[in-house]
Amino acid sequence: YSHSADGKDIADLDNFSNSPAVPPASTFNPTKLNLTQWAEAMQGFGAKYAVLVAKHNTGFTLWPSQVKFPEFDFVYNYTIAASPSPSKDIVKDFIAAMKKADILPGFYCSLANNDYLHVKNNQIQPGPVGPGQVNVTQEQYDKIALALLNELWTEYGPLEEVWFDGGYSTDIKNGLLKQLAQEQPHAVAFNGFGVSSNPIRWIGTEAGHASEDTWSTSNVPNGAGDPTGKYWNPPECDTTLQNRDAWFYNKGVGIRPLSELIQVYHDTVGHNCNLLLDFAPTPEGLIDEQQVAQYKALGDFIRNCYSKPLNSTSGVGNLSMVFSSPATIDRFVIMEEQSKGQCIRQYTVTIFIGLKSTGRSGKSVGHKRIEVFGGQMSGATSVQLQITDTAPGCEPNVDMFSVYNCGG
Repeated sequence: YSHSADGKDIADLDNFSNSPAVPPASTFNPTKLNLTQWAEAMQGFGAKYAVLVAKHNTGFTLWPSQVKFPEFDFVYNYTIAASPSPSKDIVKDFIAAMKKADILPGFYCSLANNDYLHVKNNQIQPGPVGPGQVNVTQEQYDKIALALLNELWTEYGPLEEVWFDGGYSTDIKNGLLKQLAQEQPHAVAFNGFGVSSNPIRWIGTEAGHASEDTWSTSNVPNGAGDPTGKYWNPPECDTTLQNRDAWFYNKGVGIRPLSELIQVYHDTVGHNCNLLLDFAPTPEGLIDEQQVAQYKALGDFIRNCYSKPLNSTSGVGNLSMVFSSPATIDRFVIMEEQSKGQCIRQYTVTIFIGLKSTGRSGKSVGHKRIEVFGGQMSGATSVQLQITDTAPGCEPNVDMFSVYNCGG
């Protein structure tokens, strides 16, 4: 959630070429704001954590920032406190709503862009400022950016995740490194490679489809990862509920069909990713009822399909399951215990049907690998997991190996 004027998609306001002025704080007025409704929609989906866009590219903050620097005569006054919003601290309200709903909170705060301060790609832009903008130097902006993060990271309690959309400038890297370690040492940091001891990475797309073999380790900040990567940098897959990659509420673009969202789930969670699915409140401060229903429909599918396996086992090394009577199955799930790293490099699952058998092979497992067959297999008598390659000196520990029949 962030500042959007006149109900327009925020993308129209976060591009210097499209928006000559900063939308006035007076245009932010979510008259029906209801964070309990947000939390209930998240629960319908089955969310475990949620990341609030506390400040997007316009520079407007959803908390009443008190950042000021008398030494260069600066006060950050482009905040919710200057708006007619019924809440004067949505960040605080968000934390309370998430705690009540047992959902872990996180914050997104754009450092790379700030229209209010005439910043794009981490740099102060040349030329005169436009209406509503404030002129600061690069050094001043770097101090302001760290001060904004200090408020978010020290005034609202422990966070599950912090988001660096577009990264950060090299000029503030050392400051970020120190500040994050002191103020939110346990939070995972999206795009936090180089500044966090708990980095997670972008996979290189926001379409909701990760590579079939997506690894928990990498040698570079983003992408599909590398099984021989030196750095523990697990992937997070961020994508939208709405069509056309619309992150902020836009009634005209519609929402993705349930069949596509189910595929997104399988191609993200089922490919060793955490799925971060966009929630886009309306300018009035509610989640659209059609979107609420679609979140719940996806959550219902996940619960109905994966809560009751036909058979399940766990253990070290190769595993097998025998059915008491011939079974119909259409998918399997493997989950790897990763406290000592991602061990499995290649595996084969064999389904035995009478005297015949059919196999499915893959490489990365990690947190979770879901393999959907594309059709039902009837008459299965047993299923075997054979781990055919592992990381050097690593003993594979399978948290769960399960089979299901979800109807195709």
